[in-house]
Amino acid sequence: MSIPRRSQVEKKRFSSFTGKGLLEVPSPTEKDWPKDDEGDYVFKDSGQEMDSLPQPYRMINKMVNLLFDQSWKVIQERDALREAELSRIQPVTYPPHVENKLSKMPNCMAVSQDYVFIGGAKGFSIYNLYSAKQICIWEKLKVDVTSIWTTDLGNEILIAPVDEMGMGGAM
Repeated sequence: MSIPRRSQVEKKRFSSFTGKGLLEVPSPTEKDWPKDDEGDYVFKDSGQEMDSLPQPYRMINKMVNLLFDQSWKVIQERDALREAELSRIQPVTYPPHVENKLSKMPNCMAVSQDYVFIGGAKGFSIYNLYSAKQICIWEKLKVDVTSIWTTDLGNEILIAPVDEMGMGGAM
């Protein structure tokens, strides 16, 4: 009568838990034990081994994994953008108190203290910043003001309009 041999699975299971070298029986005292590195032993989990799939299924598996990876990247990017959007400090916006209609298209604008200086054709005008009322108009220049530079000088304001030829003057 023949003795049945172990199956391939049993052989594989027993062989996957063996060390690289021969194992010794330890002596009765712990201090006599040899100092073995844990790296000398290889433990394999037989449940982790996967059978390889046939070719069409491997390609489908790769495509599905690629689709999941790309979708996850898109989700992470959107989540990062959403967090950045929420963490940004929202500026306070104030609605306009008064609407002011200008008769001509302005070329330039400058703000200094409580005044708005608007340059246009044939001169510039000064408006109060808070009431939007026109305070003064200079149309004696007879040139188009293309740029206005203003600065505070304590209680006074220096205004430097520049015309289309690059000529400027201080007022």
